[in-house]
Amino acid sequence: MLAYSAWHYSSSYNINDNGQQIEAIMVDSNILNKQKQRLKEHEIASQQIKQQQQQIIEKQAQELQEKQLAEQQRLKQLAKESLLASEKQKQEQEAIAKALAEKQKLESEAIKAKEQLEEQKKQALIAKQKAEEEAKLAAQNAKAEKERIEAEKKQAELDKQAALLEAEKVKKEIEKQKQLLEQEQLKAEQVKQEKLKAEQLAKQKAAEEKQRQKDLNDILGGLTSKAPSSDVNASSADLNQFKSMVMSAISNKFINPKLYQGKNCNLKIQLAPDGLLLNVSAGEGDPALCREAISATRSAIFPKPKNNQLYKEVKNLDINFSPK
Repeated sequence: MLAYSAWHYSSSYNINDNGQQIEAIMVDSNILNKQKQRLKEHEIASQQIKQQQQQIIEKQAQELQEKQLAEQQRLKQLAKESLLASEKQKQEQEAIAKALAEKQKLESEAIKAKEQLEEQKKQALIAKQKAEEEAKLAAQNAKAEKERIEAEKKQAELDKQAALLEAEKVKKEIEKQKQLLEQEQLKAEQVKQEKLKAEQLAKQKAAEEKQRQKDLNDILGGLTSKAPSSDVNASSADLNQFKSMVMSAISNKFINPKLYQGKNCNLKIQLAPDGLLLNVSAGEGDPALCREAISATRSAIFPKPKNNQLYKEVKNLDINFSPK
């Protein structure tokens, strides 16, 4: 045992007053000091494991040292009392054993504290890595969001510039179309006046022709009434062809047909035997288109029906007009 290894006994016999021999036990202080030094060095090594418990370990070491010194004094006293030497030795052994147990307990607590410290360091490292990853991800997200916003701003600016250019282009086109429309309207008004004059002249000629025919019939004494009747309806092919020619004549004079795509207007047209326009009016249909269609009709030049049968079919035309 450690306790026994720290002791060295030297025995001597003294004679007491009664003539009895007393065995005196001497303690080797050098061995005790070496044992104390080893314990102290072990205490210091344990303190380095965990700095947080250094004061506790030093206190325990100090208490142990004080106990050892006290025990040395007590053993010196026991040397003088041979009858109690054996009991005192046993108590000393128990004290040393208790000190060793206390030392082992402190070492175990130091190891446990070190493990707890290592675990705390480990958790701190994990938390640090997690925080760094989250910060990195947040930075990446922020960068991506910034790039997205910049791209949207750039695209919005491009769209704005394109819209401005398109608006300017449309504005110029509208101005151009407006000027063309004003020119066409002026031209149409001139043609209208010319046509009105021509209509008046045609009506006058028609009236004169009608009167001439009447006078001729009167002179012939109604002989023409005995001629074979020529009142035969015109063919569908001739009728469709004439309507197509009328539609083309109106379309050729129409301004801005693209503005009226998908719209229509019902036109009622009256023609003279030579194809001269006598009158035009609008029925159902888009109001704006009807105004343009009437103006175009008045400017158009229509073909002359090739015979009386066809004229009877087309002198009052009803056309569903849609610009092309």
